[in-house]
Amino acid sequence: MAKGKKQQSREPTKKQLAFSRRERKSRNKILIGVGIVVAVVLGIALAGLYDQLIAKSSRPVAVVNDALIRADDYQDRVRYQRFLLDTRLQNLQTQLTLMNPEEAGNEFLIQYYGQLAEQTQQQRLVVDQQTVDDMMEEELARQEAAEEGLPVSEDEVDEAIRAGIAAMSGFLTETQATAVASTAVAATATAETFTATPEPASTQSLTVTLVTTATPTATPEIPTPAPTPTFHIITGEEFSQDYARFLDILKEQTGLSEAKYRQLIKAGLLLGKVRGHFADQVPTEAEQVNVSHIQLDTQDEAQAAVERLDAGEEFALVASEVSTDTFTAANGGQLGWVLEGDLTSRYGPELETSAFSLSPGDYSQPISSTFGFHVIIVNERGLRPLDDFRLQAQQQQAYFEWLEEARNAEGVENLWQPEMAPPDPLLERSAGGIPPSQQ
Repeated sequence: MAKGKKQQSREPTKKQLAFSRRERKSRNKILIGVGIVVAVVLGIALAGLYDQLIAKSSRPVAVVNDALIRADDYQDRVRYQRFLLDTRLQNLQTQLTLMNPEEAGNEFLIQYYGQLAEQTQQQRLVVDQQTVDDMMEEELARQEAAEEGLPVSEDEVDEAIRAGIAAMSGFLTETQATAVASTAVAATATAETFTATPEPASTQSLTVTLVTTATPTATPEIPTPAPTPTFHIITGEEFSQDYARFLDILKEQTGLSEAKYRQLIKAGLLLGKVRGHFADQVPTEAEQVNVSHIQLDTQDEAQAAVERLDAGEEFALVASEVSTDTFTAANGGQLGWVLEGDLTSRYGPELETSAFSLSPGDYSQPISSTFGFHVIIVNERGLRPLDDFRLQAQQQQAYFEWLEEARNAEGVENLWQPEMAPPDPLLERSAGGIPPSQQ
């Protein structure tokens, strides 16, 4: 009977229960450890991905007061500038290839295009860093334009884009054509009312006036002006096709969208308005003196010239006879009209101080300079209009003085590092990282 009974299962011993608990704890620790390792690895991967895709792209390359110039915007701009320079260089090299150096008249053009190509190559080498400076300048100009109330409208952006697309095909916009026609009309009106001053002659002089009425006297034949060249005004269809094609190339080569391209155009227009704002503040007239000089090697020679002037001799005569500056001596020592700063840069501050302190008709005592000794006379003085060259130079100086001060102001900082620039396909294609043009 005892053997026929089913044997009941035995309960786990205390030792077995303890071992099982220890085993479960061990497995849990392993699982937790693996989970921590996976979390750390995943966190590092996500942090790297965040740094590459988000943090790095939004990292500033420069700070301009309260505005940040982001790395992604900078990289888009660098790709665009590289594209422009590479395209220009390719066009110049194509022109040079097509030119026959043996053909008459090509020597100058080959030299000219060669210089342009070399300049473009140099610009290409520094474009990554130069782009940061350009973007900082544009942001400073944007802030100045906002402060001075110098807006750029969307219509102005549209016209600038239209003009650029038209220029690629040698066309004009309607606005440009109107401006050209107005200039031609003004030039024609000026010519019709121009009165030529005759050269002195032994016979009775005659003033020839270019007017539309005939005169009974013999009138010199005036050559018929060549017909004004006609320009093609770009049509709406031509613009739409060319602009769409340009945007496709821009997107393919640089990744730049139309919206960002319009931002670039607007930035350039604002920069032009700010330049014009500072140009308008430059006076168009300035105090000037008309000066002649006698240049000599020693102080004794200069003093001898002064004694001749004291004796009543004409300044121009003494200058023509003794001045070592043979170029001006032939014209009585005439230096012409000068502004403050002109004489200092050429002869030193002492000569300029004397020139602007003398009254018309007065001459100086001997003045030393790096060229020797001078005696000067002020022929005339007064407030006179600046010539175009000087006016433009002073207008540019006014803008660059503002820009230099703005760049050095507190809150403006260039944070650029070379590694912030996007990869350069030109360097990747060349051996050893040297552009093909430089190999």
